[in-house]
Amino acid sequence: MRIVIATAMFMLAGLSAAYAQPCEPSDGRSAVMLSSREVAGNRDYNEVLEGPGWTFQLKRAAHGWDVRLLDENGLDLTQMTPPLHGPNPRQLYGWHFRNADNTGPNTGDVNAPQGLRLFGFDPALTGTGGFKPSSDEGAMDQPGRGALTIEDMGLADLEPGQKARMNYLKFNVCMTWPKTDKEKQKEAAEVAAMTELSKVTPELIEMMGDCGLDYQTYQITPYLTPVELGGDFDADDAHDQAVPIIRKADDKRGLFLCRAGTWGQVVGMTGRMGAHLTPAYFDNIDWWSLHTGPAGQGAGGTPPPALKGDAILIGKEGASSVLIYWTGETYSAYWQGD
Repeated sequence: MRIVIATAMFMLAGLSAAYAQPCEPSDGRSAVMLSSREVAGNRDYNEVLEGPGWTFQLKRAAHGWDVRLLDENGLDLTQMTPPLHGPNPRQLYGWHFRNADNTGPNTGDVNAPQGLRLFGFDPALTGTGGFKPSSDEGAMDQPGRGALTIEDMGLADLEPGQKARMNYLKFNVCMTWPKTDKEKQKEAAEVAAMTELSKVTPELIEMMGDCGLDYQTYQITPYLTPVELGGDFDADDAHDQAVPIIRKADDKRGLFLCRAGTWGQVVGMTGRMGAHLTPAYFDNIDWWSLHTGPAGQGAGGTPPPALKGDAILIGKEGASSVLIYWTGETYSAYWQGD
């Protein structure tokens, strides 16, 4: 048996203004709309939400599906949705739509939610191990809000005395929540990247091209900030420059170092530098800075190099860092440690 549900049937008079808002991002809140999704048979439905990294899940149950919103550790953020006892809006079960003796549609004799399912969720549950409230009071006053609408469904086990089972579901779901720290950090990084991208000026592109940067193969890309470091790498009293680049063919990261606007060299793309630095390290770095003065003692126990000029310090936040320096003939690297 297949039942088509009209959206108008689900406009409940008691819906709060929070759930009546458009499914759109607003100041300080994220939103996602999953439209016309389908699941059938004994399968689960899983969809990862870009941004917070959560997974919207319909978990297969005996009589239909259970709504879940899983954080990256698999914790269900919707677990506080009331009522905590009895039919819950997160339970999408076939018998909710049948009368008590399973001889026809539910006309009100079975107390169960119908086509619009409202649920709450709280990103703050992450790391708590699954906190459960002692009562229903205030459980729906959660920062995350979800509204699932059933568009179409199929039911089985419709014989009198049986408990109807949902075996097909077509739905849409809107979820909104306060932006997480992860999303805020990503937005800030995107803004910073856009700011740095604006600094990849035609003049900078021309200067690096004059220095030998092959734009058929490489592109200046501000995955590091600032987008340009200036110093005197070879101690000849001429101004030298460095920019972050990617290889267009595979987005491999590296650096382009230009001495005196004339002699350029790509580093980090191929081959080992120094004793330990491999090209893979460049794909994980997230900061760099100009190093002036002598090199400090590194983590490997080998004596630090005698720097001929300024060096470039590259690294990943909370991890190791590496000095890149001019030897007189080429660039090499010295591991500084954490």
